[in-house]
Amino acid sequence: MRPRMLVYLYRRRLRVHALQELLAGVGVAVAVALVFAVLVANSSISGSAGEVIHTIVGPASLQLRARTEDGFDERLLARVEQLAGVAQSAPVLEQSAELLGPHGRHITVTIAGADVSLAVLDGLAHTIPLRTLSSDQIALTKTSAARIGISHGGGASTVSLDLRGASYSLRVATVLGRSSVGALSQAQVAIMPLARLQRLAGLPGRITRILVQTKPGHQAQVRGELRTLAGGHLDVEPAGEDLALLRQALRAGDQASDFFAAIAVLLGFLFAFNAMLLTIPEQRRAITDLRLLGTHRSAIVRMVLFQALCLGLVASLAGLLAGYALSLGVFHQSPGYLARAFTLGTHTVVGLRPLLLSLICGLLATCLATTVLLLDVRRGPALDSAQREDGTPGQPLGRRTARRRLALVVGLLLALTTAGYVFLPGFALVVSFGLALTCILAVPLLFDLLLGCTDALVRHGDGRLSTLALALSSLRSVTLRSLVLAATGAVALFGSLALGGARVDLLHGIEGFAHGYVTGAAVWIDTPADYQGVNDFRGEQDSARIAHLPGVAGVRSFQGGFLQMGGRRVWITVRPADSSGAILRSQIIEGDPATAVKRLSAGGWIVVSEQIATERHLKIGQTLTLPTPTGPAGFRIAALSTNFGWSPGMVLMSPADYQRAWQTTAPTALGVTLTAGASATSVRSSIERELGPGSGLQILTARARESEIDASVSEGLSRLSDISSLLVLAAILALAAALASSIHQRRALLCELRLAGARPQRLARILFLETALTLSAGALTGALAGLYGQALIDSYLRHVTGFPVSSITATPRPLEILALVVVAVLAIVAIPARRASRVSPTLALGK
Repeated sequence: MRPRMLVYLYRRRLRVHALQELLAGVGVAVAVALVFAVLVANSSISGSAGEVIHTIVGPASLQLRARTEDGFDERLLARVEQLAGVAQSAPVLEQSAELLGPHGRHITVTIAGADVSLAVLDGLAHTIPLRTLSSDQIALTKTSAARIGISHGGGASTVSLDLRGASYSLRVATVLGRSSVGALSQAQVAIMPLARLQRLAGLPGRITRILVQTKPGHQAQVRGELRTLAGGHLDVEPAGEDLALLRQALRAGDQASDFFAAIAVLLGFLFAFNAMLLTIPEQRRAITDLRLLGTHRSAIVRMVLFQALCLGLVASLAGLLAGYALSLGVFHQSPGYLARAFTLGTHTVVGLRPLLLSLICGLLATCLATTVLLLDVRRGPALDSAQREDGTPGQPLGRRTARRRLALVVGLLLALTTAGYVFLPGFALVVSFGLALTCILAVPLLFDLLLGCTDALVRHGDGRLSTLALALSSLRSVTLRSLVLAATGAVALFGSLALGGARVDLLHGIEGFAHGYVTGAAVWIDTPADYQGVNDFRGEQDSARIAHLPGVAGVRSFQGGFLQMGGRRVWITVRPADSSGAILRSQIIEGDPATAVKRLSAGGWIVVSEQIATERHLKIGQTLTLPTPTGPAGFRIAALSTNFGWSPGMVLMSPADYQRAWQTTAPTALGVTLTAGASATSVRSSIERELGPGSGLQILTARARESEIDASVSEGLSRLSDISSLLVLAAILALAAALASSIHQRRALLCELRLAGARPQRLARILFLETALTLSAGALTGALAGLYGQALIDSYLRHVTGFPVSSITATPRPLEILALVVVAVLAIVAIPARRASRVSPTLALGK
């Protein structure tokens, strides 16, 4: 069959069955959009951050980096430049700060202090404006400026910079677009001259890292020489190490998202497969006509595959566009809770992998669905076998298959998933995928059981349920189509309930951590948006002033920061011993909270996240060596805990140990305790007046700070919620499109019923009952599997990622989602069902 004939036959099919092809295409497009949006969302954070990091480091291959934001002596730069294998080097001072725009909008930014050598190193010397690195003003990237309401040109705009406990008013020198700084324009970054930032931060002569470009063949030599210069007090690492650290920090969330991307792929495939199945009956009749006319089998195969590829390609392209829009809108976000530790990009990155996987999903589904058609091309069946089958051609499925073989397979898979849940929590995501497959295979069993119960109800109805009997007969004649519809709803509900439920349990667990974290004080003072307390400030004088205010019983210093350790950016948190008990009681996984508190007070002991200890095969009582700013220091493990909501892990230590190893007493947060009867709100107001608007600090009550922590973590987990919601929405749309197509293609049968005297109202009730029974089977299966999946993911998050996760609590969420899907689909399908029920009886007579 020539290409021209293939095109002609497909155009003829489109003219006759345009609506049916359109609805099938909608199902495929929804599937591809779902898959593409999830995959792009998973890869965009690290992808955009990678572009930013590569722009900053340029050709540099190594870096000498400080272990705190206080940095190291910039005179070390001269010694680095004298190394024989160094081609170029550039100093950088980086500080995390809060930027407040002219309209009251604020963001957390990374301020980079640099000189011309950095622009020369990374190749931006010819594009970046000279005043960026030579004036006392501040330059903002395009994204930073837009977030605080400053136009592209910057003009005479003034911003407020809250940095290390002080507030400064600065004029914006320029707004840096992509033409000036490349991908860096998409990050929340501000740039100013190195000397200027050193003065503002109170760090004269200090830098946080030196980027080094080595001469060809000298990288190993330079690495060794840099380690000698570091003397165990600084880190020597690849220049792009931040990207590896970010990927590690994102790993736990990405693994959960990747699993649900896999569920989305499976769901998308079912959507597309289901949509294509609805076109099968008409195509089988057309194939029968061609075979009766003597058309060769190979020509029919080419025609079938050509039509499948055309529909799959067009629908997949439409789905890619819709998925890209979703990734820009629904999923376009950067996790703000990571902004204090990493420089993040903010734009959506579309890689080749999401494109290919999404296209393959759409094309594979359409091609596999059409293999049902190729069964008629075999040598065995009679030429008109499709016309002589009962019910809808090619759709019946034997009851024996549903009851015997599938029951055995489902039982075996369920046993394997249960064993994996109990004995292999680290493989919970793989086990969950097996549970999704179990959910699909269990649908025929529940569907058959539901039809059996309905049949028994009809038999005992003494003829009063004739409408239900007709709906039951129709469902039995098109079982395969009904099963695919039910399986689609089952997988959608499974994914949504499992992910949404696990997210709720994780949020509840983090809320428990946040409550224990803030109980050490009634009022908290720290730098804006720094809920972890990692940015220090000059707070010694502030403590003395606050201590004399009415209602204040005492002021205590809290400290902390980030430490790079074994490929992780670990959170170091330091608390007075008497304030550690509340948080440890809810977060310890192994060990005794009271014993841990005593050991912390004695010194030389730490509490560490379970995943950090497990990674190093350490147990309670053994020693963990930390690469502190004063050199390696060993601490004994007092207890193993959760990660306190920070995915790379955390270490809790006493103030004395921290001050000795970090050589600093500067607080990162101040906790105010109150006298009896004092109001936290009134004391907070008194502190605000005492410190004044130029302090650059935020003062929050314990309840407000707890809410801030919850909101920040919720932002980081919102992508999981979005995927969950999108699964439900996609299921509703795809199921509605598939059911509408199914109703449309059965107009001939409805016409025969009209000729037999059935009224439109009765036909509408038949269609309604068919839809309700189909959806109920899939929805119940998905709801049960979703609750089990929630337990599996909770186990993974708790034992492998180290997140604080609460136990599963009874909530109405499963019933709410179940009702939402069923009601929404029934409401949408009611429109085509009503129109189909009023079809003219004359269509059955061929008029």
